[in-house]
Amino acid sequence: QELKNIIDKLAQFVARNGPEFEQMTKTKQKDNPKFSFLFGGDYFNYYQYKVTTEQA
Repeated sequence: QELKNIIDKLAQFVARNGPEFEQMTKTKQKDNPKFSFLFGGDYFNYYQYKVTTEQA
């Protein structure tokens, strides 16, 4: 549930602030396991879906 909250919040920020914000987060959080979904895996598709729906 905590991971879902992180993904939902980040998706909102990325939808508003653009892909640069995602890139900055990837760089800052690359060693943080809570943000591993940014680099692929089970939650990456959910994250991309959330970004898309937030942009609509």
